[in-house]
Amino acid sequence: MPTVRLSDVEINYDVSDYTDPWAASETVLLHHGFARNLNFWREWVPLLSRHYRVVRMDARGCGGSSVPRLGAPYTLELMVSDAVGLMDHLGIKRVHWAAEASGGHVGLALALRHRERVASLTLCNTPFQLPKSANDNFSEQEVEESGLGIWARRTLPNRIDMDKVSREWCEWSIAEHAKTPRHIAIAQHAMISSGNLLPRLHEVQAPVLVMAGSKSRIAPREQMAQMQQQLPNAKLVLFEDFGQGIAFSAPARCVNEMRSFLEGL
Repeated sequence: MPTVRLSDVEINYDVSDYTDPWAASETVLLHHGFARNLNFWREWVPLLSRHYRVVRMDARGCGGSSVPRLGAPYTLELMVSDAVGLMDHLGIKRVHWAAEASGGHVGLALALRHRERVASLTLCNTPFQLPKSANDNFSEQEVEESGLGIWARRTLPNRIDMDKVSREWCEWSIAEHAKTPRHIAIAQHAMISSGNLLPRLHEVQAPVLVMAGSKSRIAPREQMAQMQQQLPNAKLVLFEDFGQGIAFSAPARCVNEMRSFLEGL
């Protein structure tokens, strides 16, 4: 996959475009959540790329992107800068941002800092603030000593409905998490767990599709309702009898909801 050199990192990315070459096409940028990588979007790509130019990227330190040194700053501002740098490199003025979990934090921060670059936001199971119960499931000591794989296996039932994905997907997901460097996972989690975007949601001008599982403990329905109320232009879709991880347990349904939302703008 191609990479682009930005100020202090190389960002790994992929572009899939099967739109008609004679027709103007818009761009969807897919951003993954905590300690994942762009391969988690594989099922979304064929469902979107006939209608939109689809860009996927690995966050700094994840997947094929370069790894910042231990102790280097890891902030939403840097992740927003990485996304804008990639967009500039590809000559893209505006994107429909689609993300799962903490990737939605990056999208919201982008919409607040560079509102002209965001045509819309689609957020899957993105809380405006990580609940304390989710924080308690993360142990820096465990990750430092054993890597992220042990954490990924222990917490998987909290992060996806295991009866709605295959056993093979579960094992693959755990193995992909385990590839994330320990200090990157710790820094990224610290960034996510310390944030609260609720006070600024009213400033987001882009239309927002908020999707979540009705039984999620990481993105609880009460938070999702608050997001819909605070965002000036938002639609809320709850997946009944689903928990966290709907981007992976119900990818076709998520894409259908997203396409319907975008076509109605």
